[in-house]
Amino acid sequence: MAEMQSLNHSAICVHDLQEAEDFYCGILGAKAISATDFVTEDVLKGRSLHRAILLEDYLIALMLARDFMPMPPDQQIRGAHGFRHAFAVPHERFDALQSLLKAEGVAFEGPVEHSPRGPFGASIYVKDPSGNFLEFVWRRDEIVAYDQVLGIGEG
Repeated sequence: MAEMQSLNHSAICVHDLQEAEDFYCGILGAKAISATDFVTEDVLKGRSLHRAILLEDYLIALMLARDFMPMPPDQQIRGAHGFRHAFAVPHERFDALQSLLKAEGVAFEGPVEHSPRGPFGASIYVKDPSGNFLEFVWRRDEIVAYDQVLGIGEG
C-alpha cells in the first residue's frame, strides 16, 4: 500500500465561478492562484473549468459543476449531504471569523459547542453562494497536534 502524507487539495463544485471566487477570496481571504479559461479545446478534451485558490495552506479547486447540483433550501445553514467541507481555524482566530462573517452579512449558525470529551471545541456553519455547506471548527487538540507536526517539545 502507498504511504500517504496528507490531503493535497480538494474540489468544491459551484454554479458560478466568479461568484464563488468573490466569496472565497473577497470574504474568506483566499488567494486566487490559477484558472482554466473557457477554451473550447480544453472543454473538448474533458478538462474541467476551475479556478484554484489558496485558503491559508489549503489548495481548493473551485470547479464549475457540469450538471445541476441539488442543493438544500436557502434557510438551511448546515447539513451533512455530499456538499459539505470543514476547515480548521485556530482557536485564537475563531471570534474574528464570526465578526468578519457578521460584517460581510454572511448568514451563519453558531458557534455550536461540541462534547468536551472530543477533539472539537466549537463550530460555525455557513453556506457558500452555490449552497455548499462549510464548517469552521477550532480543535481542543490543536496545540498537541501542531506541536507533534512541528516536532516541538520532543527530546
